[in-house]
Amino acid sequence: MSVEAGSVARTGTPRKRSGGAAARRQARLKAPIVYPKSTIRNIPAYEVLAVDGLEAIDDRAMSILETIGIEFRDDVSADIWRHAGAEVDGHRVRIPRQLIRKLIASVPEEFDYHSRNPDRTVRVGGRNMVFGPAYGTPNLIDLEGVRRQATAEDMRDLMKLHQVNPALQYNGGYTLEPMDVAIPHRHLHMVQSSFQTTDKPIMGSPQSEYQASDSIEMAKLVFGSDFVDQNVVMTAIFNCNSPLVWDKTQLDAIRVYAKENQSLLMSPFVLYGASTPVHTLAATAQIIAEVLAGIAFSQIIRPGCRAVMGVAPMGVYMKSGSPVFGSPEVSLFMYIFGQMARYYGMPWRTNGAKSGSKQDDLYAGYDSILKVYPAILGGCNLLTHCGGTIEGSLCISMGKLAADAQQILGFQTLLKGVSFDDIDIALDDLAKVGPGGHFFDEDYTRENLPFLDDIQDNERFESWKASGRKTVSDRGRAWCKSMLERYEEEPPTLDPGIAESLADFVTRRESEIPAGIA
Repeated sequence: MSVEAGSVARTGTPRKRSGGAAARRQARLKAPIVYPKSTIRNIPAYEVLAVDGLEAIDDRAMSILETIGIEFRDDVSADIWRHAGAEVDGHRVRIPRQLIRKLIASVPEEFDYHSRNPDRTVRVGGRNMVFGPAYGTPNLIDLEGVRRQATAEDMRDLMKLHQVNPALQYNGGYTLEPMDVAIPHRHLHMVQSSFQTTDKPIMGSPQSEYQASDSIEMAKLVFGSDFVDQNVVMTAIFNCNSPLVWDKTQLDAIRVYAKENQSLLMSPFVLYGASTPVHTLAATAQIIAEVLAGIAFSQIIRPGCRAVMGVAPMGVYMKSGSPVFGSPEVSLFMYIFGQMARYYGMPWRTNGAKSGSKQDDLYAGYDSILKVYPAILGGCNLLTHCGGTIEGSLCISMGKLAADAQQILGFQTLLKGVSFDDIDIALDDLAKVGPGGHFFDEDYTRENLPFLDDIQDNERFESWKASGRKTVSDRGRAWCKSMLERYEEEPPTLDPGIAESLADFVTRRESEIPAGIA
């Protein structure tokens, strides 16, 4: 059998294994970092409903918009709907299904999400799946295991980790809430730091009209106004207040992002059983109505601007009203939501590895996996919160961040599916090894190692005990430290002129925006 060009010659000479487990582990940690682009789904999406079920959900969602209506709590936005042909009574907007269908038809099924380094640009939609980090938490469990409030320096360190974390394909905006920066100025430091510390795609601020405008203006300094006008260089998440309310703050920001042709991740904030009926299909119909109303509104502002159907589903602990993650109802909800997104021909987004646990314990893992699995199997195109979230999004644990990274890398391997490529080469090894042999010393084994979790300890109990009984938190924080060292060895570069322009913009806007503004 011929050997393909570029492959390693198969001499059949056994190679000596060297160094032991510790050396092999260190070699893996120091191996070149591979930054994957969008993960291409080569496994089927799991479908709960047949086509008639999807049509029934669509019909009920459209009926909600036509009869109950949805509130756009902003005079400007209500007038926009009135001129578009909707029935408007104050802020209550009732939208004919024909109008909704006409508007959402202009949403692209796929788009490129650009980074300042073209090699990091990813594709959103279709068979592509993009993974992003956690964001927006005011606290962290730091590299020494201490829980405390987050600072701007912590935010930048976390962005550095996102840059070198091979599991993540974009940087997620407020990676941490910098509690030492005035709230009206945080978005400036967030966007500036994103461009300075990473060359992956970034997120902007959706928290007000001026914060959205500042985010876009900073992107124009990096990419140029003409490029920004025609390409997605920034995304932002917009939360509908379920049930059935889009508020003024979000609508002001939506108009900015839509006008500038940037991607809007429309994601109702769902507390199943509190902000939705306690019925999976009824809740789905409600959330679909909320999402479609928001997306249709963006298409009035600028037809063809990129939009993503999103949902941030959580259950509710009925004894206290606290959010619950990883519940079976939420899993079903995500599967069906994914089907509905494909029904409408749009990309969809949800959140992933979140937990209500207070530490890196068993339930932190259970919660996270029970959110990530439905996203993976449900065909999600853009998954957020893949990096250390605990306490119901109030804290990021650096130990869990590392463990989450390994799980996401494992899922990316799963998404690749299987291939018949090289099957005959592998079976040749079987013939060579024969009954009772092993494959450790075969070239093909070394060249195609199976996925290996760098945080999990799979050694014998005695070895674990002798090495200090390190927990997953210990090992995870050590991984983060080593990755930050890797970052400092080869940080991304930013043109000095662009860096200076960003710094000048931040200085000017801080002087213009009162620190106490709402």
